[in-house]
Amino acid sequence: MTTIFITIFQGVEAKNILRTDIYQNLIANENTRLVFFVDSIERAEYYKKEFSHPRVIYEVANLKPSTGLNAFFSWLSFVLLRTATTDLRRKMALEVNHGYFRYVVGLFFNRLLARHWIRKIVRRLDYLLVGSDSFSRYFEKYHPSSVFLAHLFDDREVNLLREAKRRDVRTTGFINSWDKLTARHSMRLLPDSLIVFNNIVKQEAIDHADMDEKDIFVSGIPQYDWHVNYKPISREKFCEKNKLDSAKKIIVYAPMGKAFSDSDWDIIDLLNYSITRDSITNAQLLVRFQPNDFTDEAELKKRPWLIYDLPGVRFSRERGVNWDMSFDDIRGLTDTLANVDLFICYASSISVEAAIFDVPVINIDFEIRKKEILSKTPTFFYQTAHYQNALKTGAIRLPESKEKLIEWINKYLENPGIDRNSRKCLVAEQCWKLDGKAGQRMADYIIMNK
Repeated sequence: MTTIFITIFQGVEAKNILRTDIYQNLIANENTRLVFFVDSIERAEYYKKEFSHPRVIYEVANLKPSTGLNAFFSWLSFVLLRTATTDLRRKMALEVNHGYFRYVVGLFFNRLLARHWIRKIVRRLDYLLVGSDSFSRYFEKYHPSSVFLAHLFDDREVNLLREAKRRDVRTTGFINSWDKLTARHSMRLLPDSLIVFNNIVKQEAIDHADMDEKDIFVSGIPQYDWHVNYKPISREKFCEKNKLDSAKKIIVYAPMGKAFSDSDWDIIDLLNYSITRDSITNAQLLVRFQPNDFTDEAELKKRPWLIYDLPGVRFSRERGVNWDMSFDDIRGLTDTLANVDLFICYASSISVEAAIFDVPVINIDFEIRKKEILSKTPTFFYQTAHYQNALKTGAIRLPESKEKLIEWINKYLENPGIDRNSRKCLVAEQCWKLDGKAGQRMADYIIMNK
């Protein structure tokens, strides 16, 4: 029997692996044992309730923060990545901490060092100089044949990758989000092979992570298999479940979240006001909050009329990576996308998911309140490298005023066929293959490379 190490330190990792056909196909192989690494006993016990099997083991690896050379190379990896998104992140950090000297020095070294040959040298030094035996006991205990790393931008997973490379254990990485390669930092160490969603991310892996093309496997998006393989409930049942009127158009607003915006409640009030005053005709509002954020209970109480969905389980008191979406939550998202008439949000991957169901998408491109810092200016995120790819398709409308927002809402509700071909283009570029088999392809590739 062969053993595969798999990391699920983050909620998105669990969503993309445990709650897709990746897990089902891996565990179906009778000669495979899976060892999942989590960061707390709480999360291990939580996953065991649903994903328990004689050939599944959970190990808690709650490691200490990086220090010394490990911390230095972690910082340096951000310096070695030059994209439109990392430039925006520097500006945001400058506004928060006012570290002008640090900003100028960081920008100078970024322009000087963000090159392929320098990253190659730095990775070699990182591998040779950083000492970490935090995962060595697990290798001695289980003797894995391969390691699957779903978040190569986390220092814990870099330590696991380093240990695997030193023991000559096969490694496969997974870029589990469309913004990771352009928004995080340069990959500190490279796995033997890399799985990506689409050809856009594949090219980014070549350009920014310096991966060889032959070592990159394009799979499609495993969590979107649900949108193909699951049959959503009828509109009548959806409206009944969410206390909506089936005779009216359904507008969904997906808040940006308080970490990046203080405009969400203003937008909700604007949409509600426009609907009740018939500026938006024959429509109703449904708000779908993020699974990785917390909702202000005081603001909810001020709006007893609000119909909303609050999916997900949160393992911490702050917004971040410690969350999970249940199968019911995931099915609920597909039900929502399949039955609504219009989707409104800021920069978000849910714009792509709405386009899968040919639902018109509006991204708000104006500010309700005067903004003082970029990190609280959600419209600023349209300049990020990954989101520019989506906007270039023309599938997403960007109204620049309240009046234009209301105008485009009414246009789409009256004629949802507007921009249909552009939405098809967006889906084709971002999803690669939307055939419901991305999870199976990934599992087959992982098993083949163990």
